[in-house]
Amino acid sequence: MRVCVPIVNIAGVEVNESDRPWAPAVLSALAALALYAITLSGTYIYDDVQIILLDPRISHANLWRQIWTMDYFHGGLDHLYRPLITQSYAVQWWLHGNRAWAFHLVNLLLNAGACAAVAELGRRLAGWRIGLIAGLLFAAHPVHSEAVAEIVGRADVACTLGVLVAMILFWHRPITTGRALAIYAMCLVAILSKEQGMLIPLLLLALEWLRRREGGDAPDGRQRQAILLLTALLVWTIGGLIFLREEVLDLKFEWDPVFLDWVIQPLAHAHGWNRALIPVALLGRYLGLLVAPARLSIDYGYAVIGWTIDCRNPYLWLGFATIALWIAAAALCAARRWWTGLFCLMSMAITYSMIANYIVIGTILGERLIYLPSAFFLMLLAMAIARLSPPVRVTALVVLVSLGALRTFSYLRHWNDRDTFYTYSLEQQPRSVQIHMLVGYCAYEEGRLDDARAVLSRGEQLAPDYWQLWKMSAAVEEQTGNWAAAVADYRRAFDTAQNPAAVVEGLNRATQMLRKSREKREAQTRPASTTGRSPHPAAAGP
Repeated sequence: MRVCVPIVNIAGVEVNESDRPWAPAVLSALAALALYAITLSGTYIYDDVQIILLDPRISHANLWRQIWTMDYFHGGLDHLYRPLITQSYAVQWWLHGNRAWAFHLVNLLLNAGACAAVAELGRRLAGWRIGLIAGLLFAAHPVHSEAVAEIVGRADVACTLGVLVAMILFWHRPITTGRALAIYAMCLVAILSKEQGMLIPLLLLALEWLRRREGGDAPDGRQRQAILLLTALLVWTIGGLIFLREEVLDLKFEWDPVFLDWVIQPLAHAHGWNRALIPVALLGRYLGLLVAPARLSIDYGYAVIGWTIDCRNPYLWLGFATIALWIAAAALCAARRWWTGLFCLMSMAITYSMIANYIVIGTILGERLIYLPSAFFLMLLAMAIARLSPPVRVTALVVLVSLGALRTFSYLRHWNDRDTFYTYSLEQQPRSVQIHMLVGYCAYEEGRLDDARAVLSRGEQLAPDYWQLWKMSAAVEEQTGNWAAAVADYRRAFDTAQNPAAVVEGLNRATQMLRKSREKREAQTRPASTTGRSPHPAAAGP
């Protein structure tokens, strides 16, 4: 359904959909640039450290082949394969070295491009007004903060940009051989940036279905050849990538979740009804983040979301309500022949399927994971807002964009300093075991050992069987010279670790130091008769 009525632009001038077609994309990109410019003074946060600073492939040019033959985490358990993103980090390091602002700049520009792509796809599918509303909502939505402010969120942003631009190019007709190759190039960007990119053939099929439903002409002979070329390229590429990962690189799509870190992915320990119902509650949490993103966090793992579910959990019922609402909305769209709305609902489901955790992925829930599905959710919201009367529509848009931008900016401020951000995150998510570890490590690194001991102790109360907490506590006790406590903590870590070998070195070191400490103490308190000396001059005979 295309809306062609005039709209009042920012300058107060009425324009038609055909007037200034570039305006929604440009205004959305500018809004994103202005809002996220604060991230340029940011640093390396959370996974940035492991993916960029600790991965030798980034800083050593001679290791570039390993980028294309090894997994994303350089030894991760979940076999992620995102060579284009890793290569982009490596190229940047070769160009400018360890300059965090330059990495953030690329994320900033990619996010602006994604916002422009949301606006342009919305404009082409439903009109100028809807494109502008969708683009501005996408630029201001707080749930996108993590994907942009954390450098490793580039995978989500680049994948989304590739998917949306490919869809924009595919919607435009006629499809020539050159356009088909351009679409394929953007598909490659998406596929090699993140696993969600492999869903793009389904999205293009849904887009072609929409075109036919909207009365679009069937492609002629030359266009059919171009579409067949695109189809063949995508089939061979995705099939070849699957074969490469499964048979050559040994990066299996199926892997044993028992080796997952259960604090980050509690579903590794979920069984029975818990395993079936927790993903429903996750859907409820994602909807909550999209509708009311007041509290944001980098971690939703164990003690926030566990491996059991209570029937009184409000997110469980919100998840069931979301499923019922989606079904009802899809039926209503079909009954009213509102094919654009149904397309957005289908696209939401397609892009969400890979993060739904019915097939276990590496993390239970992450805000940056919803970056791509949120584009179609916000297009639907834009369509709803566009149907309102002009005064109500303008008011709703101003209120939503203002509230979103305010929350986004207030959250982004904390990302520019590691210690401040982790402390703020713990205040927002006091039950996160992972954030307790991050705060504790920062205190340990800065020599604030009492603070480190206190925060790690609170984490141990939340997850008493998590070996990494005990290992870090042992390291703190080593720094204070409390070798008995260090040995006890290392033994607790050894007993609970999935890989006890990771603790052996520290345990041996602390045990050896404890033995030396005891021998030294015994030597200082040993009687004079055993040493051959009088412990005090007055004790000597005449």
